[in-house]
Amino acid sequence: MQSKKTILNITMAFILTTSVSAFAQGPGGGHGGRGQQPPKPAVDTALDVNGDEVITADEIAGAASALVGLDTDHDGSLSFDECMGLSSGGGHQAPTSGRGGSGGQPPAPPIFSALDTSGDEIVDEYEIADAPSSLLELDDNGDGQLQADETRPEHPGGRRGGQNQRR
Repeated sequence: MQSKKTILNITMAFILTTSVSAFAQGPGGGHGGRGQQPPKPAVDTALDVNGDEVITADEIAGAASALVGLDTDHDGSLSFDECMGLSSGGGHQAPTSGRGGSGGQPPAPPIFSALDTSGDEIVDEYEIADAPSSLLELDDNGDGQLQADETRPEHPGGRRGGQNQRR
């Protein structure tokens, strides 16, 4: 009788452990815990050509050419979905540019907001052409390049990533 109870306890512990592990991973199979970075938006990846987490002066200078490659529907402008790398026609609502978002939506990523100078949630052909100067608006420390902390979304306190601020 004791061995049946032991086997039952081991089986229940296994089921509980497996269930907790599956729940923690979330729907995508990845870990849903804190500290995990969401995937980088396509616009970030397109601009950071060498993938070193720094958008250099040369990469900023070539931004217009890099952005054209994101225009999957070939209409000459970039929708929020194209900039984020979301499948077209997904019906995603672009978050509000700037701080705070609206309707429970988080704010748009800083790179998208910097490129979308008109605030209409479309990066049109003129904004694409002006991308190098628009991106430099994010250069908080004035070094001519963008580090990851300059391109991260703002924290609730109002500052982006935070460690590369001009003093």
